[in-house]
Amino acid sequence: MNTFFAISGIIFWLCVVWVLLGQIKRPRFLAKISSHPKIFPYSRFLADRSSGFLLYWRHKLNLLPKGSVPLKFIENLRAIKLDHTRQLRDAFERVDVLPTIKKGKQALGIQSIFEIHPRRRFRPSEYTHPLQNPPFFLPGVPAKTFYPTEDLEWVEPLEAAFPIIRQELLDLINDNGAGFSTYANEYMSLETGWNTFNFFFFGNKFEENCQRCPKTTALLESLPRFEKDHIMFSALNPHAYIPPHYGPMNGILRAHLPLIVPEGCYIKVGEDERPWQEGKVMVFDDSFLHQVWNHSDSLRIVLFLNFWHPCFSAEEIPVLEGFRSAYELSPLAQQHAHNQAKKRAHSIQKKSPRSSSETSASKPTTA
Repeated sequence: MNTFFAISGIIFWLCVVWVLLGQIKRPRFLAKISSHPKIFPYSRFLADRSSGFLLYWRHKLNLLPKGSVPLKFIENLRAIKLDHTRQLRDAFERVDVLPTIKKGKQALGIQSIFEIHPRRRFRPSEYTHPLQNPPFFLPGVPAKTFYPTEDLEWVEPLEAAFPIIRQELLDLINDNGAGFSTYANEYMSLETGWNTFNFFFFGNKFEENCQRCPKTTALLESLPRFEKDHIMFSALNPHAYIPPHYGPMNGILRAHLPLIVPEGCYIKVGEDERPWQEGKVMVFDDSFLHQVWNHSDSLRIVLFLNFWHPCFSAEEIPVLEGFRSAYELSPLAQQHAHNQAKKRAHSIQKKSPRSSSETSASKPTTA
C-alpha cells in the first residue's frame, strides 16, 4: 500500500511540473524530447490528463472564473486515452511521408512534422506567413489568403446551383429559421449575432437538417475534393461581428457561396479585406487570422464549405482524412463536436432594430 501511495505521489507531482512547464517557455531540449514520435503519445496524454486534473480541482475550489471552462471540456481532458494520442502520432507519421509534406519540410529545414513549432512555422518561406497559425500546421501548403476560382472544378456547379440553394435557404428562414442555432465555439461561448445551420460537422451528417435541404445536400455530396469538417449556412445579423480567429488546419480551402449579401459586409483574411458578391464563390484559407463584419441593416447568409487544397494529389487525400479524424479525438475537438450537436435556439434578425422598414424573408434587402 505504501508503494502505491509513493508511486501515486510521484505521478501527481510529475503532472504538476509538466503543466507548470507548459505555462512558461519550455526549454528547447524538453520540447524536442516530448515531440519525438516515440515519446509524443505519452507527453500529449500526460499534458491533457494533468491539465484536466488541475482544472477539475480549480473548479471544485471555485478558483475558475464562472463559465470560463466548460465542465464537459474538463471531463474530456480527464478521459483522454493513450490510444487516442497514439492514433494522432500514427496519423502524423503517415502524413509525414506525403510528397507535398516532404517538399514543405525541405523548405523549412526540418526532417519531420514533429519538429514543427512557432520558430519553424513562422520561418519566411512560400509555405508560411506570420498571420497563419492554425492548431495543426502542415508544411508544403502555399501560404495565400484568397484564391482565384477559375481553375477550381467545384466552383462552376456550386454557382450554377445558386438559385436552388438560395430557395431552400429562404424556405428555412420563412419557417422561423428551422434548423438554425446560435453558434457556440469550442469553449461554449455563444457568438452574438452569428447563427448557423449545420449540414456536416467532423464528417458527421446532421440528418434532420440535410432532409430539410435535400437538393443542397445532394449537390454538396457530389462535389469533388469535398471535405466535411464543418459545412453550414452561416447567418450574420445586422451590425454583427465575428472576431479574429484561426481555422483548425491549413491544407483545406474554405469556400463561401454568398446567398443573401447586402452592401456593407466584409471579410478580412490576413491583411486582405474583401466583400462578397451574391452567387459568386469566394475561396480563402481560413488557417490565416480572419474576421467578418456586417455593417448593414440586413441579414447576411453564405453557404460555408470546405475542399482539400489543390496542392494535394488525389492519392494524398485519404491520408489527410485519416489525420483529420485523429485530431478530432482531441479533448477540445470533442468539446466542439458536443457544442455543435447541442440543441439551441437561434437569434436571427432579418432587419436591424434601427431600421424603420420591415423586410420580407423571401425578398431580402440587397441594397
